[in-house]
Amino acid sequence: MDSLKKLISPQYPRLVNRVKKIIERSEKDFSPDLSESKESFLWEHTVLVSSLAKRICSMEGEDPFLVVVAALFHDVGKFYGGEYHKEETPEEHLSSRIAKDILSKEGMEEEKIKKITSSLEALYNENKSKNRIADVVHDSDFLAKTGFTGAAQFFIKTTLRKQPMIKSLVQSSSKEMTYASVLPRNMRTKAGKKMAYKNRKNTLSFFKGLFQELEDRGIIRFVIKEVFLPSPKDPQKSIKVMIVLPQTCPECQGAIGVNYSSKKGIKCTKLIANMKCRKCSQKYKTSFCLPEVS
Repeated sequence: MDSLKKLISPQYPRLVNRVKKIIERSEKDFSPDLSESKESFLWEHTVLVSSLAKRICSMEGEDPFLVVVAALFHDVGKFYGGEYHKEETPEEHLSSRIAKDILSKEGMEEEKIKKITSSLEALYNENKSKNRIADVVHDSDFLAKTGFTGAAQFFIKTTLRKQPMIKSLVQSSSKEMTYASVLPRNMRTKAGKKMAYKNRKNTLSFFKGLFQELEDRGIIRFVIKEVFLPSPKDPQKSIKVMIVLPQTCPECQGAIGVNYSSKKGIKCTKLIANMKCRKCSQKYKTSFCLPEVS
């Protein structure tokens, strides 16, 4: 936080706090249960992404200023107005509009504003032309969600959703492990790729170690199935997906069957894995965007 203010505040003294207030208010409007809390998970994530963007720029010998400002705004539209994907609008579009409004009021030059807003629009849009600022923010966002920091954030989300650990692992660890396994291929910068190898190792080691410990203590045994599916970016090629599921039903210890389907979402092709106990018919489900890797 201090390093971001040192970078941005000399030119725009109010900018960091202004964005922070919008993110905190939007998150609390979306999740009324957080209204009494003074902390914001989304703002903490924003600070981490912005810090990683600054580090990538440093590693690659680039001026970090516009990149860090773009990172500061990359999720500002996620819960804006207390809604998520209002009218099926990707949050990057909202983030771009909000950034343009705030940066104009802060007195930033139009040319710089256009570079930032165009990078936000291009962030997760494969149809947009290559954008260097977007590439750095993209890598920073994925790096922030992996490694030991990513694992910590996984359990913060579990708490915010008021879910017990086992249910969260059934629902979401497939996504965490899949994204970690392809992380280096998902990077667009050399510095990002370098950090991605370490984050991949740490993420996979963490979850596999956790699964082993749960099994050793007689709580539950998870199995990891590797499934190869057509890549959303190039259907002629395949992408490895790691599906994590209980070996037996947590309710009755019956065998669990699983079937897969996919559908086009607002921003991605979404994988849906439906799990069902063959004995008691208990159902489980995991669903997440397939990584769009080369």
